[in-house]
Amino acid sequence: MYHAHVEDLAALLDAALDGTPGAALSTPLGSAAALSIGAAGVEQERLVRGRVRRVPDLGPVIDEHTAFDLASLTKPMATVALAMVLVGDGALDLDAPVRRWLPVAATTGTIRHLLGHAAGCAAHVEFFRALRAGSPRDPRAELIDLAARHPAGPPGAKAVYSDLGFLLLGAVLERAAGLPLDEAFHRAVAEPLGLSGARFPGATALPGAVATELDDRGLVAGRVHDENAYFGGGICGHAGLFATIGDVAAFAAAVVDTAAGRPRGRWRTDVVRGFLDDAPVPGATWRLGWDTPSPVPGVSHAGDRWPRTGAVGHTGFTGTSLWLDLPRRRWVALLTNRVHPTRHGTADAIKALRRAVGDAAVAVLDR
Repeated sequence: MYHAHVEDLAALLDAALDGTPGAALSTPLGSAAALSIGAAGVEQERLVRGRVRRVPDLGPVIDEHTAFDLASLTKPMATVALAMVLVGDGALDLDAPVRRWLPVAATTGTIRHLLGHAAGCAAHVEFFRALRAGSPRDPRAELIDLAARHPAGPPGAKAVYSDLGFLLLGAVLERAAGLPLDEAFHRAVAEPLGLSGARFPGATALPGAVATELDDRGLVAGRVHDENAYFGGGICGHAGLFATIGDVAAFAAAVVDTAAGRPRGRWRTDVVRGFLDDAPVPGATWRLGWDTPSPVPGVSHAGDRWPRTGAVGHTGFTGTSLWLDLPRRRWVALLTNRVHPTRHGTADAIKALRRAVGDAAVAVLDR
């Protein structure tokens, strides 16, 4: 175990939450942080710091059971995880056209293209403005329809990170599974892997969750921060999942174990390896729902010491991230609410924290 060598990691989290003057992270980064590092498929250290909110009053201290809004970690942990089950079960063909499941879709790409952010879909469109103004009877169906019909470019030409693409993918998976997305995730992923705290709260706030932004919606707490998901019912393929640090650690362990030939839950090793290795656009960093660290020093949120071979990961807008080292069955998972009380002014700070934590985690695990 590494208990004697985690002081640097703890100091990084404390400095981030305190906004220590003169430190690399001079802006307070939300109110809460949770960290898990693992090696050989086993969690080695877990740290939790802070409180559920700073405003309008100081909230309760968090613990290991406190849920965070995972933001775009929803993509690998819910949407991709479910897709891997469905492909293994023969219920989803990666090379089927999106229009097989969503006939009105503008993209002429395939499910594989959606997973690799290569279906020609726009990166982000503020559909929530129309949803908020129009108050449709079924906001989620309206959101999916708006996203599906939005103009798309040629598939396979380039990789463009796309919330729209994963919004559509969530709708495709529902149809392939024959269940609502949240229920399909629970049955096929969360329950088999023992992710007891991972869930989509939807339109009903999850009690005790870490707060995110204070904006014209009021204090967003226990409901998804992403505006399209928020006004579209809260259960989407691109955002909406909440989980504890223990859930994220258990998910990471299951991925690295399955990739190493020790299948977990309902996953098959060959399917998981395919998702982690397949690059729909040659030369792009994206695999099927997973990013890979940039080889350019100083660029990747994973830090410079995290390996570039056999590594995948993802980040989330609220201040979340997960990086895996597949050959060593390692991970570093960081959950924060860096958008609390505002998203503005913390983008550089969260990147600096992620990089510092990644480098420090490698130093700890290599000792």
